[in-house]
Amino acid sequence: MELDIWERKYNLALERMERDERDFRAIEESLRRLVLRLSALARGQSDAADRLLDQLGEGLREACSPEALEPLLDGLAEAVAALEPRLVEAPTAAIAAIPADEPAPAVVEAVPSAEDAEAIAALRTDVAKLQNLLAEVSGRLGDMTRYLVAELEDATAASDPGRTLGEQVSEEMRQLAAQTLEASDVSALRDQVTARLAVIDQHFRDYREREDARTASYRERAERMRDRVEELETQTTTLQDSLRREHELALTDPLTALPNRLAYERRMAELEADVREGSTQACIGAFDIDHFKTINDTYGHAAGDAVLRIVGNTLAKALEGRAFVARYGGEEFAVVFAGLTVDEALVLARELVATVEGLAFHASQKPVKVTMSGGLTRFGADERAAAAFDRADRALYAAKRAGRNTCVVL
Repeated sequence: MELDIWERKYNLALERMERDERDFRAIEESLRRLVLRLSALARGQSDAADRLLDQLGEGLREACSPEALEPLLDGLAEAVAALEPRLVEAPTAAIAAIPADEPAPAVVEAVPSAEDAEAIAALRTDVAKLQNLLAEVSGRLGDMTRYLVAELEDATAASDPGRTLGEQVSEEMRQLAAQTLEASDVSALRDQVTARLAVIDQHFRDYREREDARTASYRERAERMRDRVEELETQTTTLQDSLRREHELALTDPLTALPNRLAYERRMAELEADVREGSTQACIGAFDIDHFKTINDTYGHAAGDAVLRIVGNTLAKALEGRAFVARYGGEEFAVVFAGLTVDEALVLARELVATVEGLAFHASQKPVKVTMSGGLTRFGADERAAAAFDRADRALYAAKRAGRNTCVVL
């Protein structure tokens, strides 16, 4: 966007230069016409002066260079100097020849015609305009130089190519301003301005090409980096998913899909802190399938695995949202009744025992009776989780000794 601003400023400066060139040409043409008119008025004073005036008029019509006109102007100056005594003596002699008794005629001053006076006034105006125009062009170039230098220093303070461009443009503008003041005519000024602006324009083009190439390189590197970041993010997501699955597998019993003993121990570590702080109460239950070894020995391990899966699924559904169930090991399950009193937990424990007894198992097309015993205990605030489970496990064996298919509180 900054380059577009510079381009507009450059175009505006070029338009001003072209307008000034047209003004210079108009002034030059007015000066030529005025000199031709003055030459016509001066004829008849001297043959030598007339010849020089003819040569001057021919040179002006052919628009020759100032160097070619310089000798003619010097010759005219000498011819006019030779005429000055005669021009002074003629009026004096004419006055002396007047008789003494006659009144002296009034001295009549040479008054230019209205057309000549208008041409002289126009010439003075054109000369003043030319001087003002040169001063204005010089001032504009100076302002442009200061503006370009300030803008380039602000926009490219951190860029070596930008600083180089600023120095190049500043130097070209300084030279252009100096040459404008030294210009001898409009053509020379036009050529100098055009040449300098062409150089400045080339500097901007070179800078833009370098910046475009550098921007393209940065963009390419950014795209490669973005692709690499996306690749790393994909790898990270995949790794996180893999770790999450591994973590879940590490905490899940593969046979029953219930939380395993490690998951139970982590849950108890969290609960132990809450119970010790007094923010909650809890009970621990230990449950074991009755005569599970007999089922395995009689119907095979496949039947035993099926019993474990069905019982585990039954416990999870019956306690969903009310308690934490985990396969502790073998045919034993651990249940955490958080937020419940012993009496409330005992009601649920007995419901679990009754639900398992009501399940219909078949093996080798024969019904198989499956029951479950349980032990329940309160998790005290001053004890460890392992001690509470040991007490629940002792209550479980008390239930076994009491005839199984029941739940004992200890």
